[in-house]
Amino acid sequence: MKKILIFLIILFLSLEVSFAYSGFDCCADSSDSGPKDYLNKLLNRDRYTFNSNDLIFSHENTTSYRIQVLHDGIPVKTNQEVRFFINGVNYTRFTDENGTAALDINLESGHYIICSEYKNFKNYNNILIFD
Repeated sequence: MKKILIFLIILFLSLEVSFAYSGFDCCADSSDSGPKDYLNKLLNRDRYTFNSNDLIFSHENTTSYRIQVLHDGIPVKTNQEVRFFINGVNYTRFTDENGTAALDINLESGHYIICSEYKNFKNYNNILIFD
């Protein structure tokens, strides 16, 4: 019984070391000095948030869906690409000096969900257009 227990402990420890080494090895670059730097890179990833609202408006009026992109609470720079997806169509717009991108909405009455994307960060809002 002791032999089996010792064997399992050794196997477990060797798998732990192997996994830790291979995970570090494949993700490290030449500027890393060790696992601590790699962990810091993971924890200090970019953080993007969005300021946007759901829209409710009459079909007779046209309006724009506006979204502000923030990087750690600060608006992103001008001319940053923001992608919108609504009603099966993709649109690309660019941010202004306030980090805001806008898309004119010209759709039939109904309920729509708009997806906004910036650097793989996504935001969803509802758009309700009534008669």
